[in-house]
Formats: sequence, C-alpha cells, structure tokens
Amino acid sequence: MEPPNEHPGHVVAWHPPSLEAMQDLLPQYEFISLIGQGGMGAVYKATQISLDRPVAVKVLPPGADDGEMGFTERFRIEARMMAKMNHPGIVSVHDFGIAGGDLLFIVMEFVDGTDIAKMIQAQRKLEPNYALAITAHVCDALLYAHNRQVVHGDIKPANVLIGMDGQVKVADFGLARFNDAGQVPGSSVTLGTPDYAAPEIMTEGATVDGRADLYAVGVMLYNMLTGEIPRGIFQLPSEKIGCDPRLDDIVRKAMEQEPERRYQTAYEIRRDLDRIFAVPVAKAEEHREEKSAPRHVEPPHAPPPHRLVKHGIIGWAIAVIAAIAALGYLVWKDYGTTPKVVVVTKADPVESPSISPPTRDPPPPTDGPRPEPAVNRPRPEAPRPKSERPRPPGKGEPRPQPEVAMRQPMPAPPPESPPVETEATRHLGELDAQFQAALDRDVTKPRNAAVAGLDAKYLAALDRSLGTAVKSPDQTESLALSTDKKRVEAHQSLPD
Repeated sequence: MEPPNEHPGHVVAWHPPSLEAMQDLLPQYEFISLIGQGGMGAVYKATQISLDRPVAVKVLPPGADDGEMGFTERFRIEARMMAKMNHPGIVSVHDFGIAGGDLLFIVMEFVDGTDIAKMIQAQRKLEPNYALAITAHVCDALLYAHNRQVVHGDIKPANVLIGMDGQVKVADFGLARFNDAGQVPGSSVTLGTPDYAAPEIMTEGATVDGRADLYAVGVMLYNMLTGEIPRGIFQLPSEKIGCDPRLDDIVRKAMEQEPERRYQTAYEIRRDLDRIFAVPVAKAEEHREEKSAPRHVEPPHAPPPHRLVKHGIIGWAIAVIAAIAALGYLVWKDYGTTPKVVVVTKADPVESPSISPPTRDPPPPTDGPRPEPAVNRPRPEAPRPKSERPRPPGKGEPRPQPEVAMRQPMPAPPPESPPVETEATRHLGELDAQFQAALDRDVTKPRNAAVAGLDAKYLAALDRSLGTAVKSPDQTESLALSTDKKRVEAHQSLPD
C-alpha cells in the first residue's frame, strides 16, 4: 500500500501515532509496521485478530479538515465509495470508523507487493507487454467504477498496486468524486497530481467526469513505456524506445486536451489494447518500412534443416503428381485419342456408352441381359424389348448426333506451390530445434550414459558369475550366463 498523497499548499504539522498508541486505540488489530505517511494521513500494516488476515489501516490526522479542502468529509466519502466497490481490480474496504474520539480510520485489503511507481524507479521503464497488461487491468477497474458514476480523480503509478501473485489493483479513492456536481466538498479546489491531471481538473468550474481518469491512463502508459512523464512537446513512445507505433495512437488519443476528442470510455482503450495483444506486429507498418528501407541482397546460404525437410517432401509430392499425370496420358492415348462421350437420347434413355475405358474381358452373350452401365443417369421405368432397341450403325453409315455435349476430361490440378515461410513458422522451427537440443542434452544423453554404466556393471557381474559357473560340472548355468552376456553386448533385451 502507498501512503496518502500530499497536496501542495496544505501542510499539517502532524506525526502519526506510534504502533503502541494504535494498538491501544484499535485493540482488535495487531499493528506490525508503519507502511508510509504523508500530510493527510498514514498507513499501517496490521493483522485482523478475529479473522487472522493481513490488513492495511489508513488514518486521517485530527483537525485535518481546514474548512476548504474538506479532508475529513472526503475521507468519509472514500470509505463509502470503496465499500460499494466489489471488483478484483479495486482494493476492497473491510471497516471504517472513528478511534479515540477524533481519529478517523479505514481498514482495507492489504496488497503484499509493490506499486508501479516503485517499479519504474527501480527498472527505469517497463517492458511494453508488461505495461500494456497493467494498463488493461486499470481500464477494467475504471470501467467498473465509471459505470457506477464514480471518478477516481488521481490515477497514477503510485496508486496502482501489484501483488506478488501478479494481481493489479487500483487504490486510494481519497480524491474520488461522483459525476453529479456538488457531492464532493471543496469541489472548487484543484485536486489530484498535476502531472497526471487532465486540463479540466486544473480549470475552476469545469465539468469533470470519467474522461479525466482516461487522460491520466494515457500519461501513466507513457511513463511506464519510457520512464518519463510527458510534458509540453514530447516524443511519442515509438520514436523514443522503438515500440509498436500503435501505442502512439493510444497515448495521443487518451491525452487529447479536449475531453470530446479523447477516448470516451475505458472500454475503448481496452479494445485497442486487445488489438495489439491479438496482432503483435502492425502489418501496415511492416509494409511501409519495407518500401522505405533500401533493398539488401542476402548472400546465398544453406537453408535451415527444417526447411530442407519441408522442401524435400514437397518435391517428392510434385514428382508423384507428375508421374500420375504421365501414366494417365499414356492410358488415354492407348485407348484412343477420341474422347468418350455420354449420349442420352429422348427415344432411348437406357442405352448410353460408359465413360470407363474398355476392358479385355469378353463381352456378355447377346441373348442374356446386359449389365447396367456405370454412369449416373435417370433410372428407366421398365426395360425395353430387344426388338425395339436401336440398331447400331453399320459400316459407312453416319453416327447419330448426340444431344448432350461432349464431356471434357477433367484438367489435372495445378501443382501445389511451396508454402511461404512466415515469422511464426520460423519461430516454431527455432523452438523445435531448441527443444530437440535440450531433449538430447538433458534426457537422451544422460539416459544413454546411465544405461551404458548399468550395462558395464552388469557385464562385470556376469563375468564374475561366469568364472565361477565354468568350474561347476553342470554347465547349464554357464550357458545361460553366456547367453545373457551376448544379449547385453548386442544391446538386446533380456528375458523376464
């Protein structure tokens, strides 16, 4: 948990109570340490004795309400607001009250971890994917709060906590306000942290809504990516650290000076973040960089092994297809160059020649029934007598003109072009090679070495037993041991 925010122009000469004093004021909690303190309060780590769970106890100094800022009333509002929040991305409230007659306290969920400000201070900047994930969690929490007409008012890295389990939680709703004007005391006074405050927060009498939190989200995302706070005319993240250019659009739109030109809901920011998660590389930017970059011809080199295997398989497949096509051409040429036709006449729908090639078997007797042609045609209602069947044309007589157009032979399918290697397939090939190397190093070689060691020990034991068995008059055991030795030397399995 982070200490409460200090506000310029408001200094309270106050020292937080000691652990012993807090123990006397709130005996139901066991106070462990002082986490942090500021001009408007302090935060302690404690244990709730009845439930044996860690909690964070936040206290407000007596007399902090100076009549203008309304700290005491704002503290009460924070407790009521946070108590209504039930979201995994928002720090939950367990208890609220007054101790010692004038010491306001609020008991909250204790987050065992750190805050984003400390992470940026320690690492200078965060990895882009890590910053995107944190921003997505903050957007989820803000969407939940904004749907309940609650504006946080002070989104910044110090108020975003991350636990040891990786959970991201938004804390410190001490500056939160309802969307309806007039519900927060001292609403005419500028609140929040100036570097993260939207322009309307710094303007007296301006309407403030959830879009002010989205402005702060844009500033926080820029701070996580670059380690700096955007002030004045600043470089976009892609220009500064070379990240995905789509992040520039998110930061630029979130930090628009006019609220109407910003993101209107936290859902819109989360939607654009999800697009970056789904497509890690912007295709349009790739094409633009390829056109602008000078052409560079790589020297010839041998392709990686997995490409050789893949291209070898494709070559064999093309060769097989070509052989099948050549064999089909020879068969077609052998049975005549005239294409076979399917004839269906109105007078006789039964008789039509088959498109199958002729067989070498003798034809069936003329007196017996003819076999059904192997073509797809309408089934006749009843067979016709032999006398009514049309006579085949004799020599010199013209063949009847068929009423159905000639069926053209099906063209051979075009050879399959070799697949184009993509970044994903190249990466999978590298991962497969790394896996095979690790498997060989960590599994195969140690196993072979262990088996070789066992074989050596077993052979030595067989030699000792064989030397003893040879001296025995009964050579049965000697023969059995000799057989086992030969099996082991030939790396064969032994019988049960």
